[in-house]
Amino acid sequence: MPTAIYSHGMFSTGDDTDNRGVVAERPTDELDLVGFAVHGPRNAVDEVCGGLAVHP
Repeated sequence: MPTAIYSHGMFSTGDDTDNRGVVAERPTDELDLVGFAVHGPRNAVDEVCGGLAVHP
């Protein structure tokens, strides 16, 4: 399944291009990771991520 990371700085941006810039401006080991996204059919995502809290 395709996945994406979320760093804290992404919550202050308004679009995908700016989100990518937030991630690109820091070395990987300095990213302030706060979550991740998974994309796929709901039943498959539920199976992989069952029990995790989701962001509304």
